[in-house]
Amino acid sequence: MQVMLPYRTDWRSVMSMLDYVKGKGADRPTLEARLGTGESFRETLNTAEQLGMVEREESGEIRLTSSGQQIAYASTDAERRHELALALCRYAPYRIPFERALQESLRVIDGPSVEQTWQVNMRLGQPRNRVEEARTFFFRLADEAGLGAFRRGVRGQPTRLELVERFHSLMPELLRETDGEPEVAEAPDPPIIDSPPIGSAPSALTLSPPAGPAGVSMEIHVDMTDWDLDRIEAFLDMVGMRVRPEQE
Repeated sequence: MQVMLPYRTDWRSVMSMLDYVKGKGADRPTLEARLGTGESFRETLNTAEQLGMVEREESGEIRLTSSGQQIAYASTDAERRHELALALCRYAPYRIPFERALQESLRVIDGPSVEQTWQVNMRLGQPRNRVEEARTFFFRLADEAGLGAFRRGVRGQPTRLELVERFHSLMPELLRETDGEPEVAEAPDPPIIDSPPIGSAPSALTLSPPAGPAGVSMEIHVDMTDWDLDRIEAFLDMVGMRVRPEQE
């Protein structure tokens, strides 16, 4: 399933949808008649799907998943918070910021770091306005799950999630419970480019451009920082230059 970061809804609306599809489920027209139509409904349904709480069958019926059932039928608020926290940890765009906070012993997850994770590290390619609203919704959900306190940015402070004291003891347990389970809407990891081993290419290159008319000189500056040796040689052959290792 394609990643579409949840936004423009709230946890109460998501819970209402889960309640309506208990049991045998419901089709979309029935849900729209009860919950309303438009963007709010679409984004509530998207949120429930992205977080693995509901699924759509070929017939069009919308039903609770195993995770959705655990949340919808929870007998206590504490149980529901725990199941919500598990759902958040299964969702890759939320799990990765949690893992980073755990690894780096952070007390706060701020908006800019989440945006960097989504847009740079995960390369989700989401519109900026969606990212800005989605990170706020992420923090609100984490607040509902008892993982932290949502704080809106004011006076130069970024919008952020201030993690609860027990976050660093609770999160390893949550990650273990969800470890090995398929992540919903998993995004591909960015490619890892290994640096060439030292000594695999000349330490310096001298470029010898073809001689031009008398009194005419030319300099060509090409950034080859990330190029491998084969690519460099192919480029120099193309422009008619030779590569000579500098003599020691």
